[in-house]
Amino acid sequence: MKLRIIVCYLMLAMIASSCEQTEANKEDMVIEDGIKEIKLKSEYDWLVILPGLGCRGCIQEAEAFMRDYIDKPHILFVLTKVQSLKILEQKIGKELHSRTNVYLDKQGFFDIPTNNTIYPCIVQLDKGKAVQHQFQSPENGQAFQLLKTQIE
Repeated sequence: MKLRIIVCYLMLAMIASSCEQTEANKEDMVIEDGIKEIKLKSEYDWLVILPGLGCRGCIQEAEAFMRDYIDKPHILFVLTKVQSLKILEQKIGKELHSRTNVYLDKQGFFDIPTNNTIYPCIVQLDKGKAVQHQFQSPENGQAFQLLKTQIE
């Protein structure tokens, strides 16, 4: 009888642990939901999410990338938690508010619910669907360099 109870508890524990979401799964879900919420057009190959607050060096990399690639129509730049669009425009030396490939995420559709929320996120798209994502972070300091090689 005790063995049956132990086996039942073990099975319940295995089922419960298999239902837990990983950090990457949570990120995937937010990205997919955000894409649906903004009704992303299939013309974009890349989605670049730039947090307004977070890892300063990583965000500076993202801003430099945005400055250099803002005219690429197949990249959608999503700005989250932006404190001042004017300051960002001054930093990168480009006007942003009237561009069709810049989305100001005031509703928080792309607020990543993990510790990665402070890092810029690069999402590869295929026909409007997220294929994979990665973050420019201290552990992945070459994410934007890799992206440059893939789009040039």
